[in-house]
Amino acid sequence: MNVLGLDCSADTLCAAVRRSGSPSGSPSGDGSAAQGKPGIPKHPFREPRGHETRDGTIVLEIAAGLRHAQRILPAVDLCLREAGLELRDLDLLACAAGPGSFTGLRIALSTVKGLSSALGIPFVTVPTPDCLAAEWEGACPVVIPVLDAQRGRFYAAVYERGRRTSGYLDLPLTELLRYADAFPEVLFTGPAADLLVGSEEGRPGLRIVRYGRGSPARGLLDLAVERFRTEGPSDPECGPLYVRKSDAETAKE
Repeated sequence: MNVLGLDCSADTLCAAVRRSGSPSGSPSGDGSAAQGKPGIPKHPFREPRGHETRDGTIVLEIAAGLRHAQRILPAVDLCLREAGLELRDLDLLACAAGPGSFTGLRIALSTVKGLSSALGIPFVTVPTPDCLAAEWEGACPVVIPVLDAQRGRFYAAVYERGRRTSGYLDLPLTELLRYADAFPEVLFTGPAADLLVGSEEGRPGLRIVRYGRGSPARGLLDLAVERFRTEGPSDPECGPLYVRKSDAETAKE
C-alpha cells in the first residue's frame, strides 16, 4: 500500500511516504532511496536533518514555523519523487489530527481532504499523541507524549503498554507531573519533551526523551494503515482533534 502522511501538529512540518512492496524495505527496492537519480531534486529547504529514509519510509521534516501552508505541497512533491511515485499512485492518505497547533492542524487536514476529493483516494486521521506513543511502545511501561499547548500548558495522553488509558489532555506542568508520579516508570516524549528537562530530578523512574523537532512519521503511517484496514476511511466531514477552544472562541465568549 502506497501511503502519504502529513503532520503539522507542531512547528515542524512533516511529510512522509511509504511505498508498497518494501516491507521494512526501501522505496527503490534495492536498499536505497531515489535521491540522486535523474529527475529527483535535492532537498530544497536546507534544514539540518533534511530528508532521510527510515525503515523504507521517505521522511521530510521542516522547521516551517508559520509557513506550513507555503511548504506543504512542495514537501509532498519531494517525498513522492524520492519514492518514485506520483499522486495517482497513492492508495491511502494519512493526517495527524491533533491536538496541536490550531492553524497547522487545519492546513494538514485541508490538504489531505483536498487531495482525497480530487484524486478519489481515501484518507484516515490519527490523533497525534497516538502516533508519538506508537514510536516508543515497548521502551517503557508508561509513555506520555507531550506537545506544547502554549501558556505553560501541555497537550498529552497516557499510554500503558501501548494502550491509551487517559483522555486527550490539556494540562499545566504541575498536573502533568502528577500523572507521571502515579507510575513507577514513565517516559515523556514528543515535540515539547525538552520543556520538561529538569522535572526528572527527584523522580528516579522518570525519563525524558530529548525529542527536538522530530515528527512521528512511522507511527502515523503504521496506525493509519491499521485503522483503515479495521475501520475504513475517515468521515469526509471530520475535523481536527481539539481539546480546547480557540483564542477567537474564548474571546467571543
